[in-house]
Amino acid sequence: MSALYEIMKRLVLPPGFVLVLLLAGFGLSLWRFRRLGRLMLALGILLLYFLSISPTADLLVGPLESRYQPLSPARVPRVGTLVVLSGGASATIDLPLSSRLTSSSTKRALEAVRLYGLMDQPTIVISGGSGNPFVEISEAALMRELLLNLKIPDRRIVMESNSSNTFENATGVKRLTLKPPLILITSASHMDRALRVFKGLEMTPLPAPCDYKSRWSIDDPLRFLPSEGALSASTAAIYEYVGIFWYRLTGKI
Repeated sequence: MSALYEIMKRLVLPPGFVLVLLLAGFGLSLWRFRRLGRLMLALGILLLYFLSISPTADLLVGPLESRYQPLSPARVPRVGTLVVLSGGASATIDLPLSSRLTSSSTKRALEAVRLYGLMDQPTIVISGGSGNPFVEISEAALMRELLLNLKIPDRRIVMESNSSNTFENATGVKRLTLKPPLILITSASHMDRALRVFKGLEMTPLPAPCDYKSRWSIDDPLRFLPSEGALSASTAAIYEYVGIFWYRLTGKI
């Protein structure tokens, strides 16, 4: 079921959905349905353009990221537990650690290090196995290795490596005996869904969002030109909106 879900997710979310639309339009334009095919091609091109520019990315991801503010030093408790959700990693073992962890995983780990330095040696719980059912990997183990390289003591790190999605992250953390308050660290665009899941399981962590993707570059004339970063931010936002809808539909939030 998880494998089928992962395949469908790749096909119905951008850029997969846009590619399917373009391929379908191209195919139809070669047969009797030329007008429909050209319409689909035009729609696919427009979608690809708008999803790849900063104004659209900011419009989509901005509402998600603005719901919770970064955790300032004045609001950081002296004691508690840092809970870090993994954000993806590569299973290619001959790559350096800096290349195996995604940007989101790295930034979440760095935020944990920042907060660790403001607290009285809290425990850091890293939650995340493999988000890809076709790949055997422990994202938590790789993030632990990064924390160790950044001089976090091994005795202060706890791993939860069996989860493959946000709901499993929360259920895995709930099974642990942790010192309150919990401080939840994840990407700002993902924080709203993650926090709802944790609260639904009767946990009330303090949000510590990081990995902001919105740019708000209103004075940049290049913002209307396509970029990889804008497409990535748009995709992340759409993924979260779909995830919130799906979690509501299935009673997880």
